[in-house]
Amino acid sequence: MNKESTTRKTKQQPAAEFLLFLIVSVVGVYSLGQGLGGLFEPGQGLNLLWLVVTGVAMMILFAQMGRVHDTWPRRRDAKADQARHHQTTDEETAQAEER
Repeated sequence: MNKESTTRKTKQQPAAEFLLFLIVSVVGVYSLGQGLGGLFEPGQGLNLLWLVVTGVAMMILFAQMGRVHDTWPRRRDAKADQARHHQTTDEETAQAEER
């Protein structure tokens, strides 16, 4: 597999994920409106078929959100940074002493 096809694939994946999110969101909102529309009309009830479609759309969205990870930079713990720095300096001094 060449490098160009892998980079093209990684560039297209976020666009496909975003398009899937938009389509499923629109379907979910529309089906929720259709399913609950009977509440506002006298003599009409809930349309369970549309509510099932809403449930499926919600499951797809939750599954997609579960795969997406937060990419914002996180604040590092100062104690962990100091311990990591202390460990690297100990390793450097040990290597210097071996020479």
